Amino acid sequence: MTQPHPTPSPWPTLSALNIGRARVLGCLLLGLATGSGVRAAGWSDADWALAVPSARSTSLIEIRQGSDLSGRMRGLKGQGFESSGGDRVDFAAWYSTRWTDVRIAWMTQLTRDTGLIWGVGTGEQGVKYRISPSFKLGLIHQARLGRRTTFTLRATTTLGGRLRERPCTADYGDIGGVQAVNCRLAASELEPTETLRYLFNDTARDQRQVSVLFSHAF
Repeated sequence: MTQPHPTPSPWPTLSALNIGRARVLGCLLLGLATGSGVRAAGWSDADWALAVPSARSTSLIEIRQGSDLSGRMRGLKGQGFESSGGDRVDFAAWYSTRWTDVRIAWMTQLTRDTGLIWGVGTGEQGVKYRISPSFKLGLIHQARLGRRTTFTLRATTTLGGRLRERPCTADYGDIGGVQAVNCRLAASELEPTETLRYLFNDTARDQRQVSVLFSHAF
């Protein structure tokens, strides 16, 4: 990738993120994340490949279909259990969807060195689960520590996007009658009421992110 041509934009620093890898001697990327079930994560130069810096511009920086929550649901489609009558009960009908969650994000320049990150997620839904729509909000700030050295801080949070699972209704006959039960655990040894504690009610692992990028170019 060649280095971008000079531009009259008041934000030349963000274009440095697209500098050729051959010219970068070292790059330290540290992803930090907070919140339950969140893992460390950062972002790469590819996130900014579509950005065209200009005064007060808004640039598309991300389009992604699917998330760890969507993947969790897809993993259930091939599973199932055998009922007391010997019939096969497949999960595919409960955990399939016609639309997978799509997330889109933009960056709007606020000042020479600071940008606003914002985006939306469509969510998705199956018979026994729902991933709610989401809204992403964050900031990116870049500081020049020297002629060829930059320090970039990026922080985002996502509102919404929660996965919630719905229970099934099962008939346990003379033993327990009709009860609500976690669909995935209906054939387990747990009591039906106990299985309800394990219904999914989670957010994505990248719900909150803080990323630090230090780079020096030669």
